[in-house]
Amino acid sequence: MLERLLGSFPNVIQLLRDDHKLVRSLFAQYAKASNGEKPQIAHRIIRELTIHAAIEERVIYPAFRAVFQDPHMIYEAVEAHQLMHVLLDKLNKFRPGPGSATFDARFKVLRELVKHHVDEEEGRVFPKAEAHELDWKGLFEKAQKVKQQPPEKRQKKSRSKSSHPRAA
Repeated sequence: MLERLLGSFPNVIQLLRDDHKLVRSLFAQYAKASNGEKPQIAHRIIRELTIHAAIEERVIYPAFRAVFQDPHMIYEAVEAHQLMHVLLDKLNKFRPGPGSATFDARFKVLRELVKHHVDEEEGRVFPKAEAHELDWKGLFEKAQKVKQQPPEKRQKKSRSKSSHPRAA
């Protein structure tokens, strides 16, 4: 909490905030891009969101859920991730791809979902977590490990088991 008053955050929270800032910037670039530029930007957004989701699902949410008296916010975040994964899968497989009306519509829904999710995390979830004594250094190290993993390993681990404790 003191870090928040002084304008700094635990390293892992800053890492997540930096990811949020990057993705917001990429979505803005996509909105202004020509159809020829959109595929590269779209694929970068999909890659960044996939990495970010793996970090939250495998490292952050379990730690927050363990210390939150009422983990309802974490369950909401997990559900938002499930919807995001559905959209990411559809966007990854969609042909003809970025620039088509259908792709752009799905991408807009993804952008709105991500914006709402980021606003919730930065406005409610992170401040609540910062009020707890957590192993912030350990969480940062684990997050860095996930970020360094090859995409195929990262995806299999984060999608192989549900991060929602009541999911089948």
